[in-house]
Amino acid sequence: MNALHFFKPELLWLLPFCLLPLISYGVKQFSYPGLEDWTKDTVSNLLRWGVRMLAVLTLVSLVIAAAAPFTEGGTQTRTGKGAEIVIVLDRSGSMAESLEEQDPVERARGKVTLSRIEASRTVLLKLMDQRPGDTFGVVVFNASPIAVAPLSADRELARAALKSAEGNSSGFTALHRALEMGLDYFQDRPYTATRLILLVSDGDTKIKEEDKEILRERFKEYQAELMWIYVHTGYDFSLEFEEDISKDEGAVDPNVALNQLFLSLGMPYQAFEVNSEQGLQRAVAEIGRATNKSTRYEFRLPRQDYAVYFYMIAMLFLGVLFWLKQIEIKAWRK
Repeated sequence: MNALHFFKPELLWLLPFCLLPLISYGVKQFSYPGLEDWTKDTVSNLLRWGVRMLAVLTLVSLVIAAAAPFTEGGTQTRTGKGAEIVIVLDRSGSMAESLEEQDPVERARGKVTLSRIEASRTVLLKLMDQRPGDTFGVVVFNASPIAVAPLSADRELARAALKSAEGNSSGFTALHRALEMGLDYFQDRPYTATRLILLVSDGDTKIKEEDKEILRERFKEYQAELMWIYVHTGYDFSLEFEEDISKDEGAVDPNVALNQLFLSLGMPYQAFEVNSEQGLQRAVAEIGRATNKSTRYEFRLPRQDYAVYFYMIAMLFLGVLFWLKQIEIKAWRK
């Protein structure tokens, strides 16, 4: 059974004043020269003290009702489908470049194509609309990461965070710190659903060995998965580019090295290469299928308020007291 709580417990200090009816008798009394010869009336004495106790209980009920007693509703485990998804969105300057290769003639005619971040933002917003069972959080980053939307069921907050993300060139891209911040969203949360870090970036950065070990431990601790939507044009290297890293580190494309680093972290990982909005949509559809698993989540039940019951009890007692007042003898008949 849940413990009883009070919304205004300070009002319970008024309970001692509820004993006042035991001191002062509220029913009219009549004075006579002497009652020594009268027989003891046990019924009258019991009735007198019964009325006093009724008044005490009425006041006690009113004080407890005013203190607003309640019990916590607790939680209920329910089963559904969905995932906890933290979107880690790159907003570096290179994400403001065109997503698709553009013909020089079309460029000269002024035809404008979507930038990488615009296309990513459009597709991610559609992802939110298509997956009502998921919980979303958003981290954006360039030189430093920013937690713009916490991991919660507040879908509009996450949507607003994505809509406000714009490419901003600032040199160094702090990818490892953004991933760490995204993983911190899972801290102190019970593991009830698939946990996914959805990285949307064009890469072009490196992660140091010491940062790699930190990421390895964090992914293991939070039992999270990583999916990378690698947004690039056809001019960039494919992640499958064959190169012997051990021979010449400088000759390897940083995104190829980054992909191999993610593969070595030991957590579930997938990479999706996209160079068009249609490719982005296909990647998001695949992510949806991969995370569409049964999930447990805790549904918080509403608390149970009891003030109304104490008010009803007080009204019942007041009704009895009012009836007793009505039948009270006003004067002795001669």
